[in-house]
Amino acid sequence: MLPRKFIAIDIDGTLYDDNDYFDRQRFNHDYQELLNKGILLIVATGNSYDAVQSIFRGCPVDTFVAENGGRIVINKQDVISHVHSRPLLKDLIEFLIQQDYHPDLFSLSGASNTFIGKRFKDIPVPFYPHHQYFSSLKQVNEPVYNVNLNWFKRRPQLPLIEKVIQSINNAFPKKVQATYSGAYGIDILPYGVNKAAGLKELIRHFPNRSLDDVIAFGDTSNDLEMIQESGIGFAMKNATPDLKRVADQITQRDNNHNGLLYEIEKQFLN
Repeated sequence: MLPRKFIAIDIDGTLYDDNDYFDRQRFNHDYQELLNKGILLIVATGNSYDAVQSIFRGCPVDTFVAENGGRIVINKQDVISHVHSRPLLKDLIEFLIQQDYHPDLFSLSGASNTFIGKRFKDIPVPFYPHHQYFSSLKQVNEPVYNVNLNWFKRRPQLPLIEKVIQSINNAFPKKVQATYSGAYGIDILPYGVNKAAGLKELIRHFPNRSLDDVIAFGDTSNDLEMIQESGIGFAMKNATPDLKRVADQITQRDNNHNGLLYEIEKQFLN
Protein backbone atom coordinates (compact mmCIF):
# COMPACT_ATOMS: atom_id res chain seq x y z
CA MET A 1 0.00 0.00 0.00
CA LEU A 2 1.32 3.45 -0.94
CA PRO A 3 1.73 5.60 2.19
CA ARG A 4 -0.50 8.66 2.26
CA LYS A 5 1.77 10.50 4.71
CA PHE A 6 5.29 10.27 6.12
CA ILE A 7 6.70 11.16 9.54
CA ALA A 8 10.43 11.91 9.55
CA ILE A 9 12.17 11.83 12.94
CA ASP A 10 15.64 12.72 14.14
CA ILE A 11 17.27 10.55 16.83
CA ASP A 12 19.59 12.46 19.16
CA GLY A 13 17.68 15.03 21.21
CA THR A 14 14.42 14.02 19.51
CA LEU A 15 13.67 10.31 19.90
CA TYR A 16 16.57 9.80 22.34
CA ASP A 17 16.53 11.34 25.80
CA ASP A 18 19.74 12.84 27.18
CA ASN A 19 20.91 9.36 28.24
CA ASP A 20 20.52 7.94 24.69
CA TYR A 21 17.42 5.95 25.64
CA PHE A 22 13.98 5.62 24.07
CA ASP A 23 10.94 3.51 24.94
CA ARG A 24 11.41 0.72 22.38
CA GLN A 25 8.12 -1.05 23.13
CA ARG A 26 6.10 2.15 22.83
CA PHE A 27 7.97 3.12 19.66
CA ASN A 28 7.30 -0.26 18.02
CA HIS A 29 3.60 -0.05 18.91
CA ASP A 30 3.28 3.47 17.52
CA TYR A 31 5.20 2.53 14.35
CA GLN A 32 2.74 -0.27 13.58
CA GLU A 33 -0.29 1.87 14.40
CA LEU A 34 0.96 4.58 12.04
CA LEU A 35 1.51 2.01 9.32
CA ASN A 36 -2.05 0.77 9.81
CA LYS A 37 -3.21 4.33 9.11
CA GLY A 38 -1.09 4.61 5.94
CA ILE A 39 1.67 6.68 7.56
CA LEU A 40 5.29 5.58 7.06
CA LEU A 41 7.79 6.58 9.75
CA ILE A 42 11.25 7.46 8.38
CA VAL A 43 14.35 7.97 10.51
CA ALA A 44 16.27 11.05 9.31
CA THR A 45 19.56 11.26 11.16
CA GLY A 46 23.17 12.35 11.07
CA ASN A 47 24.14 8.89 12.30
CA SER A 48 25.71 6.34 9.97
CA TYR A 49 23.61 3.49 8.61
CA ASP A 50 25.82 1.15 10.63
CA ALA A 51 24.83 3.01 13.81
CA VAL A 52 21.11 3.15 13.07
CA GLN A 53 21.01 -0.57 12.36
CA SER A 54 22.33 -1.06 15.89
CA ILE A 55 20.03 1.58 17.44
CA PHE A 56 16.89 0.08 15.86
CA ARG A 57 17.73 -3.59 16.29
CA GLY A 58 14.45 -5.30 17.17
CA CYS A 59 12.40 -2.43 15.71
CA PRO A 60 10.35 -2.68 12.49
CA VAL A 61 11.60 0.60 10.95
CA ASP A 62 13.46 -0.08 7.69
CA THR A 63 13.57 3.26 5.83
CA PHE A 64 16.33 5.74 6.67
CA VAL A 65 17.81 9.05 5.64
CA ALA A 66 21.24 8.48 7.21
CA GLU A 67 24.39 10.63 7.17
CA ASN A 68 22.24 13.81 7.19
CA GLY A 69 20.86 12.93 3.77
CA GLY A 70 23.99 11.38 2.30
CA ARG A 71 22.73 7.81 2.37
CA ILE A 72 19.15 6.77 1.58
CA VAL A 73 17.93 3.30 2.54
CA ILE A 74 14.45 1.95 1.67
CA ASN A 75 13.36 -1.49 2.87
CA LYS A 76 16.95 -2.05 4.06
CA GLN A 77 18.28 -1.46 0.53
CA ASP A 78 20.69 1.36 -0.40
CA VAL A 79 19.12 3.53 -3.10
CA ILE A 80 21.21 6.73 -3.06
CA SER A 81 24.69 7.69 -1.80
CA HIS A 82 26.51 11.04 -1.73
CA VAL A 83 30.16 10.84 -0.67
CA HIS A 84 33.13 13.20 -0.47
CA SER A 85 35.50 13.09 -3.44
CA ARG A 86 38.93 11.76 -2.51
CA PRO A 87 40.90 14.90 -3.49
CA LEU A 88 38.51 17.13 -1.52
CA LEU A 89 38.69 14.81 1.47
CA LYS A 90 42.49 15.07 1.42
CA ASP A 91 42.37 18.89 1.30
CA LEU A 92 39.70 19.02 4.02
CA ILE A 93 41.66 16.84 6.44
CA GLU A 94 44.83 18.87 5.84
CA PHE A 95 42.89 22.07 6.54
CA LEU A 96 41.43 20.70 9.78
CA ILE A 97 44.89 19.61 10.95
CA GLN A 98 46.33 23.07 10.18
CA GLN A 99 43.52 24.86 11.99
CA ASP A 100 43.89 22.59 15.03
CA TYR A 101 40.40 23.07 16.43
CA HIS A 102 41.33 20.80 19.37
CA PRO A 103 38.42 18.34 19.02
CA ASP A 104 37.83 15.63 21.61
CA LEU A 105 37.09 13.21 18.77
CA PHE A 106 37.67 13.22 15.01
CA SER A 107 36.15 10.64 12.68
CA LEU A 108 35.21 9.80 9.10
CA SER A 109 31.95 8.00 8.43
CA GLY A 110 32.53 5.27 5.86
CA ALA A 111 30.25 2.82 4.09
CA SER A 112 30.70 0.04 6.66
CA ASN A 113 33.08 1.47 9.29
CA THR A 114 33.73 4.66 11.19
CA PHE A 115 37.38 5.66 10.85
CA ILE A 116 38.70 7.41 13.96
CA GLY A 117 41.91 9.40 14.20
CA LYS A 118 44.57 7.25 15.82
CA ARG A 119 45.35 9.78 18.55
CA PHE A 120 41.81 9.25 19.92
CA LYS A 121 42.31 5.50 20.39
CA ASP A 122 41.82 5.65 24.17
CA ILE A 123 38.35 7.22 23.94
CA PRO A 124 35.39 4.79 24.31
CA VAL A 125 33.10 4.93 21.25
CA PRO A 126 30.11 2.64 21.98
CA PHE A 127 28.00 4.63 19.49
CA TYR A 128 30.23 3.44 16.60
CA PRO A 129 29.45 -0.31 16.34
CA HIS A 130 32.15 -0.97 13.71
CA HIS A 131 35.22 1.25 13.76
CA GLN A 132 38.89 1.35 12.84
CA TYR A 133 41.71 3.77 13.63
CA PHE A 134 43.72 5.62 11.00
CA SER A 135 46.72 7.92 10.83
CA SER A 136 46.68 8.42 7.05
CA LEU A 137 43.88 8.76 4.50
CA LYS A 138 45.54 5.88 2.60
CA GLN A 139 44.26 3.59 5.37
CA VAL A 140 40.64 4.59 4.68
CA ASN A 141 39.66 2.11 1.99
CA GLU A 142 35.98 2.91 1.46
CA PRO A 143 33.75 5.88 0.49
CA VAL A 144 33.35 8.61 3.14
CA TYR A 145 29.97 10.27 3.66
CA ASN A 146 30.72 12.57 6.55
CA VAL A 147 33.62 14.12 8.49
CA ASN A 148 32.87 14.71 12.16
CA LEU A 149 34.48 16.88 14.83
CA ASN A 150 33.23 16.64 18.40
CA TRP A 151 33.95 18.47 21.67
CA PHE A 152 31.92 16.28 24.05
CA LYS A 153 34.45 16.73 26.87
CA ARG A 154 34.99 20.48 26.63
CA ARG A 155 31.34 21.29 25.85
CA PRO A 156 31.92 24.76 24.35
CA GLN A 157 29.14 27.30 23.95
CA LEU A 158 27.21 27.03 20.68
CA PRO A 159 28.52 30.38 19.29
CA LEU A 160 32.09 28.99 19.46
CA ILE A 161 31.07 25.89 17.52
CA GLU A 162 29.24 28.08 15.00
CA LYS A 163 32.46 30.04 14.42
CA VAL A 164 34.24 26.81 13.51
CA ILE A 165 31.38 25.88 11.17
CA GLN A 166 31.60 29.24 9.44
CA SER A 167 35.37 29.01 9.02
CA ILE A 168 35.08 25.55 7.39
CA ASN A 169 32.31 26.65 5.03
CA ASN A 170 34.27 29.80 4.11
CA ALA A 171 37.37 27.73 3.34
CA PHE A 172 35.46 25.34 1.04
CA PRO A 173 32.66 27.39 -0.59
CA LYS A 174 30.15 25.23 -2.50
CA LYS A 175 32.32 22.18 -1.85
CA VAL A 176 31.32 21.15 1.66
CA GLN A 177 28.47 21.89 4.02
CA ALA A 178 29.43 21.98 7.70
CA THR A 179 26.53 21.96 10.15
CA TYR A 180 25.95 21.60 13.90
CA SER A 181 24.90 18.02 14.65
CA GLY A 182 24.01 18.47 18.32
CA ALA A 183 25.89 17.01 21.30
CA TYR A 184 28.83 19.39 20.69
CA GLY A 185 29.56 18.00 17.24
CA ILE A 186 29.98 19.22 13.66
CA ASP A 187 29.17 17.20 10.56
CA ILE A 188 31.00 18.13 7.36
CA LEU A 189 29.02 16.88 4.37
CA PRO A 190 29.33 17.14 0.59
CA TYR A 191 27.87 20.48 -0.54
CA GLY A 192 24.09 20.36 -0.99
CA VAL A 193 23.61 17.33 1.24
CA ASN A 194 21.08 17.80 4.03
CA LYS A 195 18.09 15.96 5.47
CA ALA A 196 15.53 17.81 3.34
CA ALA A 197 17.39 16.99 0.13
CA GLY A 198 17.68 13.37 1.25
CA LEU A 199 13.98 13.16 2.09
CA LYS A 200 13.12 14.66 -1.29
CA GLU A 201 15.16 11.96 -3.03
CA LEU A 202 13.56 9.27 -0.88
CA ILE A 203 9.97 10.48 -1.45
CA ARG A 204 10.53 10.34 -5.23
CA HIS A 205 10.40 6.55 -4.87
CA PHE A 206 6.72 6.88 -3.86
CA PRO A 207 4.55 7.99 -6.83
CA ASN A 208 2.58 11.23 -6.44
CA ARG A 209 4.10 12.04 -3.06
CA SER A 210 6.23 15.06 -2.11
CA LEU A 211 7.78 16.84 0.88
CA ASP A 212 4.34 18.39 1.45
CA ASP A 213 3.29 14.93 2.64
CA VAL A 214 6.03 14.84 5.32
CA ILE A 215 5.68 15.80 8.99
CA ALA A 216 9.19 16.27 10.40
CA PHE A 217 10.52 16.35 13.97
CA GLY A 218 13.98 17.62 14.97
CA ASP A 219 15.96 19.45 17.61
CA THR A 220 19.00 21.17 16.15
CA SER A 221 20.67 22.92 13.19
CA ASN A 222 21.18 19.85 11.02
CA ASP A 223 17.37 19.50 11.02
CA LEU A 224 16.88 23.07 9.78
CA GLU A 225 16.19 22.40 6.08
CA MET A 226 14.03 19.38 6.90
CA ILE A 227 11.85 21.39 9.31
CA GLN A 228 11.56 24.30 6.86
CA GLU A 229 10.79 22.31 3.73
CA SER A 230 8.51 19.56 5.02
CA GLY A 231 4.74 20.00 4.96
CA ILE A 232 4.72 20.47 8.74
CA GLY A 233 7.87 20.97 10.81
CA PHE A 234 7.94 20.31 14.56
CA ALA A 235 10.81 21.57 16.72
CA MET A 236 11.26 19.74 20.00
CA LYS A 237 10.64 21.73 23.16
CA ASN A 238 14.38 21.32 23.84
CA ALA A 239 15.39 22.44 20.31
CA THR A 240 18.00 25.07 19.51
CA PRO A 241 16.65 28.62 19.00
CA ASP A 242 17.37 28.67 15.23
CA LEU A 243 15.15 25.61 14.74
CA LYS A 244 12.32 26.94 16.89
CA ARG A 245 12.29 30.14 14.80
CA VAL A 246 11.48 28.28 11.57
CA ALA A 247 9.27 25.48 12.93
CA ASP A 248 5.52 25.40 12.32
CA GLN A 249 4.93 23.92 15.77
CA ILE A 250 6.85 23.10 18.95
CA THR A 251 6.24 19.91 20.90
CA GLN A 252 4.58 20.22 24.30
CA ARG A 253 7.17 17.98 25.96
CA ASP A 254 10.94 17.71 25.61
CA ASN A 255 13.06 14.68 24.70
CA ASN A 256 13.45 13.68 28.36
CA HIS A 257 9.67 13.31 28.72
CA ASN A 258 8.84 11.26 25.60
CA GLY A 259 8.05 14.47 23.72
CA LEU A 260 8.28 12.90 20.27
CA LEU A 261 6.10 9.86 20.88
CA TYR A 262 3.62 11.91 22.93
CA GLU A 263 3.21 14.35 20.01
CA ILE A 264 2.90 11.59 17.41
CA GLU A 265 0.22 9.84 19.48
CA LYS A 266 -1.64 13.09 20.14
CA GLN A 267 -1.56 14.27 16.52
CA PHE A 268 -1.99 11.03 14.60
CA LEU A 269 -3.10 8.12 16.79
CA ASN A 270 -5.62 9.42 19.35
